[in-house]
Amino acid sequence: MNWKTVREDTYYRGREMESEARRSSDPEKWKAYADLKTRKGSYTLAIHGYLNAATQYEARGETAAAVSIYEDGWIAAIRADNKDFAVILTYRIAQIHEKAESWDAAIHAYERLGAFCEQKDAHFQAADAYEHAAEIMVQACRDVTRYKKPIALWEQNIHHWEAHGHDHDAVWSRKHIDLYKKLFGVEA
Repeated sequence: MNWKTVREDTYYRGREMESEARRSSDPEKWKAYADLKTRKGSYTLAIHGYLNAATQYEARGETAAAVSIYEDGWIAAIRADNKDFAVILTYRIAQIHEKAESWDAAIHAYERLGAFCEQKDAHFQAADAYEHAAEIMVQACRDVTRYKKPIALWEQNIHHWEAHGHDHDAVWSRKHIDLYKKLFGVEA
């Protein structure tokens, strides 16, 4: 294919960049593609590019570069208002930080996700993110007996399900609060 014949069109310029990135092992080509897609507002494709770039950096053991690019993907997910991509990117970022025992960075990643999901009234995802933060706090030998943010979100989840007539989900969330308290030693 002669991409030069259509290069002035940004869509085809992006397609050319993607084609080059797929054929290479160069994460910077994926990042360049993702940056172009971000500028165009094509956030799903941008995230695709950022994920490819970051995983290539991870495979090389260049975790700082991987985290930086996952963060670029996180920004694209927020711009897209996409909780699912935000979850995936956060978990990748936090996993790298956890492996490096960068506890504060891992906790921050999970709490940032929790706050984003909370703003979207995605109570389950928010509670889950805050529970992940609590788990990292335990690994970092921090006291979580007063960390009740997940409980507050599980309670909101209960109210949500009760309001929508899904009593079984509300019961599950209510039971989950007790399990969280038991697992993490949270004071009543």
